Amino acid sequence: MAIELPPLPHPLNDAPETSFTLSSPYYTDPGVFELEKEKIFYRSWQYVAPRQSFASPGDYVVVDICEQSVFVILGDDFKLRAFYNVCRHRAHELLQGQGNVASAIVCPYHAWTYKKDGALRHARNTADLANFCLEDYSLKSIQLEEFVGCVFVNLDAEAQQLSDLVADLETDIRSRVPFLDSLRVPMANTFGPTAIEAGWKVVVDNYVECYHCEPAHPDFASLICMDDYQMETFGLWSRQIGPRIRHKNSAYDVTADQGYQGALFWYLWPNTTFNILPGADEMNISAVRPRSLTRSSFEGHNLSVDNKQNTARSTYTANVLALEDISLCESVQRGLKSHSYDQGRIVADKQLSGISEHALHHFHRLVHQTLQTTSYHS
Repeated sequence: MAIELPPLPHPLNDAPETSFTLSSPYYTDPGVFELEKEKIFYRSWQYVAPRQSFASPGDYVVVDICEQSVFVILGDDFKLRAFYNVCRHRAHELLQGQGNVASAIVCPYHAWTYKKDGALRHARNTADLANFCLEDYSLKSIQLEEFVGCVFVNLDAEAQQLSDLVADLETDIRSRVPFLDSLRVPMANTFGPTAIEAGWKVVVDNYVECYHCEPAHPDFASLICMDDYQMETFGLWSRQIGPRIRHKNSAYDVTADQGYQGALFWYLWPNTTFNILPGADEMNISAVRPRSLTRSSFEGHNLSVDNKQNTARSTYTANVLALEDISLCESVQRGLKSHSYDQGRIVADKQLSGISEHALHHFHRLVHQTLQTTSYHS
């Protein structure tokens, strides 16, 4: 049957100053989530890992894209390839998490064995099987691209290259992060807990606006001066800049010679973020991954120039900032079910300042326009 988009009683129009948000059914209707899988997540570029995660042949990383498990692996020819993480025999998943397969990929179920380039090398007890050719059962490959030192994949074989879609984003990141090419081996995520009892859009909503920062993140606002905080939107991405910081603050102290002296946050449609906080030459790359209609995770990797982390900053982000954001998002997800709520008003000032919600408006417009592009039946 056809899945119809929920109505918008109030306009989500071109001008953020007069616009409303998406209506609550966009966050609570299972049909909308199914539509998002097909139209957004199965057709967009999804972050996998930093390129540094793949150093030796056989290094691999598995990611889940809305119930589509895929993996990226470095071949013996030192070429990266991406495949669906499913055996061609009986659909058992092949790999888990992150690791290295020294010689071959072996299915745990019936031991079908694949080369690192995806070709089926051996299938037990098939020598006399009629009309069976190993060449017919290679792993199904998917699009892969390296962008800003990171590996992305796209399930849509016809998708336009990410570097063509957002060339201006790479230019912007490189112009503002002088240490980008010096970042080293990924370290464990220290942005705090990753599981969130809120849908992916609620989490992105929270990420792309800092209207909430002063009341909901007092330590963050003590560290980063909100008076000249900046928020800008572009085609498929947005950017937040905190150009001034307070070295003495309630989050964690920063010295004048201690790494990067500002804050930078980039959002890339639909769910990837690049994050730099004051106090170290480090970058976090994280993705908001949908787990269900009302569950998501915010997970990724940290990289630093010296392969060390600012412990005080990591403690603050994990034990304070992340927990504050999780609490906010989970409360909103519960509140979206209220009979009293349907749409909210975008709060966007004329200056489109750093505490204005115009990047939230930008995100909602992208969601709405993408879901309207083509029909989909389930």
